Amino acid sequence: MQDMIKMVNQTDQETAPGFLVASPAAVGSSEFTNTVVALGVHEQNGALGFIINRPTDISLHAVMQDLRLEPRVPDRPVLFGGPVSYNTGFVLYEHPKDCPAAPGFSLCDTVSVSPSRALLQEAIAGKLPGHFELLLGYVTWESGQLETEMKRGGWLSTAFSPGVIFDTPARNRWSHAVHRLGVSPLAFVRVRGGAQA
Repeated sequence: MQDMIKMVNQTDQETAPGFLVASPAAVGSSEFTNTVVALGVHEQNGALGFIINRPTDISLHAVMQDLRLEPRVPDRPVLFGGPVSYNTGFVLYEHPKDCPAAPGFSLCDTVSVSPSRALLQEAIAGKLPGHFELLLGYVTWESGQLETEMKRGGWLSTAFSPGVIFDTPARNRWSHAVHRLGVSPLAFVRVRGGAQA
């Protein structure tokens, strides 16, 4: 994770921070169908982000029990952040403007992501000033891979907005993000041959 943080601090980001929204046209067997990714890094060597709309069957309280921590916040599902390092937890959280509470990287001036266990303990004790989500794992793209997927129409890019995460139920975040882009999923019709109309 330290190498990840160092990479973020040393790179000139393009579409990050921001959201990647799976295109309504990109339907099928892809594991990213109807996903929203909070993109933290996008540079020449690749990209990194977190899926923010896939609740798992694992509860926050169950994870805390495994860690021998006592939660004082309501239970909720942990989110599937991505297939990479799925056993690693990340706290996506709100904080005062330009004052993140732990090492990590910022998605905007009031929202950051961190793998800090100390931060997690603050979060589950109800001591953070805002909302938080616990995510397991993250998503990465190799150099040029994300650009290729975007050129093929697999992803739509939009600015980061805390409300997409903290004011919207997880299962509604993709449709909410799509509508923010001014796109209707119904405008994309799959026809034989793979064309869209």
